[in-house]
Amino acid sequence: MPVDFSVTEAPALYDFLQKLLLMLIVWITFLFSIDTICHRLAKKIWSFPVPVDSAFIPSKLPHPNPMGGAIPFDIPLTKASDDQVESFMKFRGETNWCGDKSLNNVKDEDRSEALRKVAIYAAEYKGVLFEERFKKYADDHFRLRLPGAKYPYVDRYWNSWSCFWIETAPSIRKMFVASIAVIIEHMTNGCILPVSFLLTGNPTYYNLALYGEVAFMIYATTLLLASYALQRDVSIEQMHPAVWHLLILHHVASMMLCIGCIMFGDVVPKQLVCYVLLALLGL
Repeated sequence: MPVDFSVTEAPALYDFLQKLLLMLIVWITFLFSIDTICHRLAKKIWSFPVPVDSAFIPSKLPHPNPMGGAIPFDIPLTKASDDQVESFMKFRGETNWCGDKSLNNVKDEDRSEALRKVAIYAAEYKGVLFEERFKKYADDHFRLRLPGAKYPYVDRYWNSWSCFWIETAPSIRKMFVASIAVIIEHMTNGCILPVSFLLTGNPTYYNLALYGEVAFMIYATTLLLASYALQRDVSIEQMHPAVWHLLILHHVASMMLCIGCIMFGDVVPKQLVCYVLLALLGL
């Protein structure tokens, strides 16, 4: 029996579960697609080589990393001595990065390639330092609730957005992609579909918004519970563990409201529901 999202009356339990399962499959597939597309685009447009003449390395290892704004690296890579470069690479765990030779024994044409590798490692180290500051800030702010926690501002990018992804640590990349996924979900279920219903009066848009929101919240809640069980973050939101319980409360409340609107059918004023979706999600 085909699934019909244009029906306005209260659904039977089987019909409700059938539609919910379909939307759950749609949203899981959509979220995996978003993740894949974001990572491919990032590698294509945000992962260009770091220009050697724009890169810096730190003179002190490990580099000072106080809370608040970043302390820029102080040695231009083009002016760094061979010993300074090799000390930095050794600190980053790379001992054979230019073959079995030291940097001062490398030919000029190979030296340029070697320094490009150093520039990438320096950019990645910048990302690691920001990641450390951000995690410390998140823990101070969300778990410990310390007053006056300083937000960890990012240092300027060496090549604008072109090497943004290289200068971004793995956990911050996950947060970036998570933000895009949540924005797309909010725009879809909280703006595009409700506005489409308000403009056309077609109940299919109304039902897709509600079933889609319930499906997304079920999936998001499941991943949060899995994060608790696994003791590692596998959630969609990629937020600090101290706020996971708040996210679960939010998701369950959203599910209850949307399921109520679905199960009461025509009794519920659909325009009002769409305005509420716009207010809570889309605007």
